Amino acid sequence: MSSEILVTVIVPVWNDSKRIVACIDALKNQSLENKLFEIIVVDNGSSDNTYEVLQQVDDITLLQETKPGSYAARNKAIDAARGNILAFTDSDCIPDINWLEELVTCINSSTNIGVVAGEIEFFKAEKDNVEPEALAFESMFSMNQKKYAEEGLCITANWCSRKEVIVSKSGFRTDLKSGGDHDMSKKIVASGLEVKYCKDAKVLHPARNNHELLKKRRRVIGGTWDKNCNKFKGLIMLINSSKLFLKRFYKAISASDYSIYQKTLIIKVLFKILWVSISEIFSLSFGKESNRS
Repeated sequence: MSSEILVTVIVPVWNDSKRIVACIDALKNQSLENKLFEIIVVDNGSSDNTYEVLQQVDDITLLQETKPGSYAARNKAIDAARGNILAFTDSDCIPDINWLEELVTCINSSTNIGVVAGEIEFFKAEKDNVEPEALAFESMFSMNQKKYAEEGLCITANWCSRKEVIVSKSGFRTDLKSGGDHDMSKKIVASGLEVKYCKDAKVLHPARNNHELLKKRRRVIGGTWDKNCNKFKGLIMLINSSKLFLKRFYKAISASDYSIYQKTLIIKVLFKILWVSISEIFSLSFGKESNRS
């Protein structure tokens, strides 16, 4: 059986017992033959009932990684993976039925492909309290895999690589709470391989509300802080955050396919994110530990 495994799907999870089950159900329903792939779920030290719920789920390999951070969890699964192709997604994502089949077709189309960056589409889950401004912001700015691929980047919500490529780079950096996917994709591109965007390999991602967007921003700022060794990194990050705000502000006001109302909502979120970025940089400068989530 193990010799037949072509793809290993890797899903890290932390305190997400409800959404991880929906993700696994979608993975079990893939158009790719079940015998050709395995599903490895890695619980990253959940403090709710996630691990206990997963123990009741059939046809998955369940691992635990107590070191905090999704990249440590992914590395744990990579070590155990039987497939020579690795496909990554997140516990809150719903992969399309053809997701794995499209990823395999794409990565096998050229030996020069180091990463396949699949499409990510946002949706508003029924019970999620997502404000109109948060949904508008997500649609305009978040997880643009086509743009990322053009820049030689990819995010692990929808990522596919050959196992040997990831292993040759010693896995993801486990000291990072955010940005480890960009760090890895840059290493892969530097080795001469490319990031290939695949529109048809799609996963659905729930849109985040204001609270979740700001929490994510704190984590991203923390990840950038952790991997920057420059003694002036606080100043550099303040400048970069301001530049990002201005770039996004201009894009928002000049977007022709958004109404004035939608643009106003998006700009409201941009100001909130700028404030969180500035306050988090100052907190880190005074010794605060970077956020895990």
